[in-house]
Amino acid sequence: MKPLPLLLALTLLPLSARSETLDLGLRGTFTITPPQGWTLSTQKEEDSGVALTFTPPSGVNAACLLNITFVPAEEKVTKEQVQESVLQLCEQFVDQSVEKKKVLKDITVEGGYGYYCAFTDASLVGQPTKKDSFKVMGVGIIHFSDELMATVGLSCDDLNGDDFKAMLAMVSGATYAPKK
Repeated sequence: MKPLPLLLALTLLPLSARSETLDLGLRGTFTITPPQGWTLSTQKEEDSGVALTFTPPSGVNAACLLNITFVPAEEKVTKEQVQESVLQLCEQFVDQSVEKKKVLKDITVEGGYGYYCAFTDASLVGQPTKKDSFKVMGVGIIHFSDELMATVGLSCDDLNGDDFKAMLAMVSGATYAPKK
């Protein structure tokens, strides 16, 4: 049997997810690995941080936003403050949700910690999937270090589905390396 041409052989190999490293200038670097097929776009937010938007491949009804914020050196943030901020951010989703309450869940990150709450939109339960109309919303905050935090928005159609799990794994696997 003849061997496959190299280019054809390479196209048959499964593609591995690629890490994206953002240069944060004097603050260091931020590395994240989007799910396979997802694209990343970034927008600098003055001197306060960077907004990251993750877009899935066509046919996947999900979205992820990560807003990196540089924390001023004089502001130390506690776990309790992060938890309280997440609960405050989530207040707007409670009344329209199936859950009708805020339940903090951990986001485990290397060298830091985070929390999120997830909500199912009661008006969309049982409805067919509609592009960019999400049945589930996860909202959280990650404390990567005393210098860097991020707010997180995870949107999809199934809290227990692969899309939500992939987005949560992506943000949990993100790392921050301060400038030395």
